[in-house]
Amino acid sequence: MFNPAYLVKSRCGVFYLRWPLPKQLHPQKKASTLKLSLQTRDPRKALRLSRSLSQIGERLNEYGIAYGMRYEELRNVLTEHFRQLLNEAKTEMNDTGPLSELDRQAYETSRRVAKQARKTDAPLSLVKSDDDLLARFIEKYDLDIQDGSSEYGWLDREMKLSFHGFVKAVLAYDKSLQRYDFESGPASPTGDILQSTKTAGMSIADVATAYSKERQRGNAWAAKTVIEKADHIKLLEEILGGDTDVRTLTAMEAKRVKDMLLSYPRNRSKNPLTRGKPLGDVLNLPGVEIIQVATINKYLQTYHELFEWAKQNHHISENFFSGLTVKQAKKNKAGDRDAYTDDQIRLILQTVLHNEHGLVTKPYQKWATLIGIYTGARLGEIAQLDLADIKKQDGMWVFDINEEGDRKSLKTSAARRLVPIHSKLIEAGLLDYVKAMTDRRATRLFPDFTYDSKNGWGRQQSRWFNDRLLVQLGLKSKTRVFHSLRHTVNTRLLQAGVTDPLVKSIIGHEQDGMTHKQYFKEGFTLQQRNEAMQKLDYHIPSPET
Repeated sequence: MFNPAYLVKSRCGVFYLRWPLPKQLHPQKKASTLKLSLQTRDPRKALRLSRSLSQIGERLNEYGIAYGMRYEELRNVLTEHFRQLLNEAKTEMNDTGPLSELDRQAYETSRRVAKQARKTDAPLSLVKSDDDLLARFIEKYDLDIQDGSSEYGWLDREMKLSFHGFVKAVLAYDKSLQRYDFESGPASPTGDILQSTKTAGMSIADVATAYSKERQRGNAWAAKTVIEKADHIKLLEEILGGDTDVRTLTAMEAKRVKDMLLSYPRNRSKNPLTRGKPLGDVLNLPGVEIIQVATINKYLQTYHELFEWAKQNHHISENFFSGLTVKQAKKNKAGDRDAYTDDQIRLILQTVLHNEHGLVTKPYQKWATLIGIYTGARLGEIAQLDLADIKKQDGMWVFDINEEGDRKSLKTSAARRLVPIHSKLIEAGLLDYVKAMTDRRATRLFPDFTYDSKNGWGRQQSRWFNDRLLVQLGLKSKTRVFHSLRHTVNTRLLQAGVTDPLVKSIIGHEQDGMTHKQYFKEGFTLQQRNEAMQKLDYHIPSPET
């Protein structure tokens, strides 16, 4: 049987798709490949699956070059897309067996419609409209693609192409289930296949996929966490092999993972000395900074959670990653961020209000900073505010901090709250700014912000405040950043005599103790919070003084 170059067989007999990525997409202009398990030892099934997937790969490579997609982004899109198509096709067939005649006709019809859509730019005949399909796809994968952009047109074309490839793969797999092949495989029913079925367990990649899917289905992870966990698991598969049977792992493999983390380079994919190089070549490189202990423990915590899930779901009998975190000397967490002094706050206020040094070049730089100073809200909460979130309630102007809207999220349930607007913000002209944005028919308070799947909406403000404003004012330190404004507000309110539970309700912290958690669910009134908020005073002298 003819096997194409992109179809390879591992030592344990499992077929893999090795798909070439052109050198134009690599940061160092080097050709490379991605490797995806086809989860079958049958060469005929592997060939049928790989043919359809290879067609999609060719088109994705072409458009990746045309639109200048980053190497890592294209790799992630390809890998995720292939995996989804493959899993959906195999799950459909494995659960139901050969398609019913009615279902087969439906797939045949879908194939013809998809083929026609590719040729004539007609819509796909799915349950909902193409626009809704693309919007749901963008929302599902949290893509930064706007309607009408060139990327949106690319997605429209590739959606039709990938759907067409998926339908062809389903029909090919269905066809394979309608006949028996007696030319390959063991001669005895008690041969290798039955023995393999009896003894083989799930691979690390399969366990990780199932675990991640369940956690996301339960909304247990924020968007940033999804990306972080994927990076952790990607490294685990690189060290141990994604197709490794989880039941064959031992304590020695877990220790090997920990040992590699202890010498793993920081920013491996960004540093020119380590970017694109095999793992063995980047460990213990002279002059390359390694990850901190806190980061090592994040990786190990992910692996502990992953294999604890595998244990609870009966894929393994023992979690060898339990208790592997690196022990650290206890630190006072409150010292991780320093509150600003009144003099430092006054310097920041003078700079953003009067702009004597010309550091403020965008409206968001002024207003996001002022809101942070007079609310103590998290940067992510401030950056995602809509104009509709600034409103009057019970005669008071408030910030409605919520997760309702375009890619908005909150850290905890306690973060959902109404924060009274300080009188100093109104004096500074915040409501005039809101009106100006409304007149421009904007929907967001800071329309200049762009969304980053890892850092949310506030990355531009964070960079400006931490790397420019604080540096220019001589206030930059490891413990003094934008988030320090939150500590400052918390400290000043407590110093003003505001009770700790009331401060927590303003700041958005979880309450302590059974009384407030169980018996005070209604919380403090808006009037109580407003009176407390107005006590926030940085002792700024009046102009006449």
